[in-house]
Parts: sequence; structure tokens; C-alpha cells
Amino acid sequence: MSTDYEDLIEELDTIEAIYPDLLTKRIDESGLIQIKVPQHEYFSLQISFPTHYPSKEPPHLLEISISKKDIPSNVNIELYDLKYLEFLFQEVLDSVHHPGSVCLFDFLTELDGILYIEDEPTTTNGIQQDTSQPEQSSIPTDPFEGWTASDPITDRGSTFIAFAAKVDSEDDAFMKLQQLKMDHKLQRANHVMSAWRIKSMNDDNNTEIIYQDSDDDGETAAGSRMLHLITIMDVWNVIVVVARWFGGVHIGPSRFKHINSTAREAVIRAGFETNNKK
Repeated sequence: MSTDYEDLIEELDTIEAIYPDLLTKRIDESGLIQIKVPQHEYFSLQISFPTHYPSKEPPHLLEISISKKDIPSNVNIELYDLKYLEFLFQEVLDSVHHPGSVCLFDFLTELDGILYIEDEPTTTNGIQQDTSQPEQSSIPTDPFEGWTASDPITDRGSTFIAFAAKVDSEDDAFMKLQQLKMDHKLQRANHVMSAWRIKSMNDDNNTEIIYQDSDDDGETAAGSRMLHLITIMDVWNVIVVVARWFGGVHIGPSRFKHINSTAREAVIRAGFETNNKK
């Protein structure tokens, strides 16, 4: 038994443990499986695994089918172009595969961001758009007291928006971050990245204490870039948060430009640059 095949079987066992009812057809001699999309079980995918998966080749999406009896009442299935979805899903499948690593779980996770459907879906060119991304009119500009938001930036389906707030301690920063994450649209974001810089006085010996940290939340190096940004802006007692809703198309280094751009705008709008100018 090859290492590739062993890795594939172990991956399918894991998927079946996480999603016990979704794998409707285990791998057969032709190398095919059939699996439903998590949170969107009316979509069923037929996927083939080449001999050299995962070491060299990605899986191949052969077919998307729809079970009409499982379609929620708020979904107009006629808005979907299955041929386009097959092309889009395969692009995502190719993008999440890295030679030597299994990718089926990552693929299924990304699909939820593409297929998320609200009660009043919007369409462009005949395909349901990813409504897990907030439309500009519905993005909260001040979701909680003390927060200031940037304008959203949308690029190839991904949307970025930043928030900045004044904080006086690390506990304050953690509390405000958790408050912000309670917003229902932020809960649908794929990444909620953060960075903070705090300067306070130690009452015992009247010395200055500095706290600074960041969190990538899965977007590698994003948090540290945000921390670098607020460092060179020379702002203190601030937490900045950037949320990203992924639209199914990987945009490469452009994401860091949008993260920093929205973060800087939120910090300036909140008045930190003015407050910290000498």
C-alpha cells in the first residue's frame, strides 16, 4: 500500500469523523468519492483522487449535483450556474492543495464562505454571490461603543474592513475584541486579525509599562504587519482589528495591502494619529 493511499484513507476517516453523514460514497477502485458540502447539504460533489495525491497532484472535481428535496426555502436554486460553480470549486481545490499535504477539509471549509446564503440573496452573472461578505450598506460603522470603522475594501470577492478603539490595558483589549466578535457579521468572517500597543504606568514604582501583541487568526503574518503599522504610526493605547470575508478567489499579496490600508484608515478616523502628533 502506497503512502499516498494511506494518507488518503486516513484523511477520509477524519472527514467522516468530523462530518459523519456527509460522505455518501467512500472511495472505490476508480478513486471516487461522493460528499455533501457542510452547511449546504443540498450540494453533492463527486471527487476523484489521482494516484499521486497528496504528494504531487490535487483532487479533481468531476461533478456537482443538487438534491432538490433538501433545498432550504430561502434558496432559489435557479440562480446557480453549475458549470461556473464547477470551475470555481476546482480553482479553490487547486489553491488549497500543497504537494505532500491532504486538503479535503480545507476545501470543504472554503466552500462554506462561497456558498453562504442569507434570506435575500444577490446575484451577478447568474450565480449566487457570497453573502457572508457584508454589503457596504449593511456593514456596521460603529458596532460597539468606542469603535471606529474604516470603509470596506472589496477585491475579487474578498471584503476587508478595520475597526480601531482606545484601550488602557491588555484586559481591556481582550474584552473589546471579544465584544466586537459578538457581531453576527464578524462571526462569519474568515479571519479577524488584531494588533494592539498599550502604554501605562505602574502605580507601585511609577514606571512605564508597555504591552504590544498581535494575532494573525489564520492569515499568516497579518497581525505582525498590523503591529508594525501602528508602531511606525507611533500610536499608543490602541487596538486595531481587521476582518476579512473570503470570496473564493485567492488574491495573493494584495490582501496585505488591503489589511494595512483599512487598518490605517480606522486608526486615523479614530483620532489616534492626531492625538499622538507632537
